[in-house]
Amino acid sequence: MEHKWWTLAAVLGLACWFFGNLYEAVVFSPNWVVDTPAQMARLDAFFVTTGPTLYFVPVTVLTCLVILILWLIDRTAYRRAAVAALALTVLNAVIVAAVVTPLFGDGGDRTLAWTWNVLNVVRMALTATTAVLLFNTFRRLDQAAVQRQLGRM
Repeated sequence: MEHKWWTLAAVLGLACWFFGNLYEAVVFSPNWVVDTPAQMARLDAFFVTTGPTLYFVPVTVLTCLVILILWLIDRTAYRRAAVAALALTVLNAVIVAAVVTPLFGDGGDRTLAWTWNVLNVVRMALTATTAVLLFNTFRRLDQAAVQRQLGRM
């Protein structure tokens, strides 16, 4: 069975995750380090009906789940991407539990805001690395499919 389309779907999920974090890093977080408690209160008041959780959680969980399933199917082809995805998941859990929750819960402080900024850069780098590893796997799978098609002719 061909898994290249699931691989491509995971790459697109990682791209969505990466660009969402990039947007936050450029648009939201620079404001967090200036009068952090007031900025957090404004942001918390802004997200009344929906928030970033509805955007990030389904994408991140589903993407990492797809990568894990692909690794279970083919441990060789997906090994490096699965390790990177696992590291990304752990880092994301640390960011949410140790930084985001206190940052929004108590109004936060500048140290938490700067910590989020630094860890988010690391998260984006790890997300991009995982996406590149997966895309390289997709390319290998696609090239193998082309070779099989040419062999049938």
